[in-house]
Amino acid sequence: MTLGINIYRHTLTQLKVQDENLIMSEILCFLVEKKPAGRDVVFLLDGSESTRTGFPAMKDFVQRVVETLSVDDNKDRVSVVQYSRDPAVQFYLNTYTTKGEVLDTVRGLRHKGGRPLNTGAALQYLRDNVFTASAGSRRLDGVPQVLILLSGGRSFDSVDAPASALKHLGVLTFAIGTRSSEMRELQKIAHDPNHAMAVSEFTDLPTVQQQLQSSLETAVIDVSPESPTVLGMLTSESAFQL
Repeated sequence: MTLGINIYRHTLTQLKVQDENLIMSEILCFLVEKKPAGRDVVFLLDGSESTRTGFPAMKDFVQRVVETLSVDDNKDRVSVVQYSRDPAVQFYLNTYTTKGEVLDTVRGLRHKGGRPLNTGAALQYLRDNVFTASAGSRRLDGVPQVLILLSGGRSFDSVDAPASALKHLGVLTFAIGTRSSEMRELQKIAHDPNHAMAVSEFTDLPTVQQQLQSSLETAVIDVSPESPTVLGMLTSESAFQL
């Protein structure tokens, strides 16, 4: 009788250990599956008439950011959209798979031109056509979605609803303007008011690079609360190093 009880207890202990191992394996698999592959970074560039002289500096800024990304191993993806009256996609998140291709295309960008500046329509266009799976967005896989807006003036249309739609989607928006921009508008667009920045001219963009880096490091943790530990590792190891 005693022997039978001991065998029963031993069997229960073995099952408990097996169950714990199974649970641990499932947790590890979950973390691996949920770990973001990198970031999907979209640049929205003001291509209206007012930015014609500043456009080379805008391209230089984009190139400096791209240089820090891990595009070649498909961790990070990049898209660039220019806009004035209407938005124009230069390339989507899934257009290029190497950093060289992205940099070459950015260097060759031509200023769009046109007016007025419809920032609201451009934001809505990104929501509907760029931050989508068909355009290469990995949002549904838990990959942080980042938007960096470079604007040289006040929007002709309303930005309220489109900005809210992007926030609801979980897009981390950083809005950078010049002295011709309206700070209150930039703050509405940005994911957080602190993510709205201003420079006198686009040639002064290097002065906000450190602020952008610091903001991104803290913001990526907040946008995907499912696995904050993994995201914390991501931000410390592969945040923008501008």
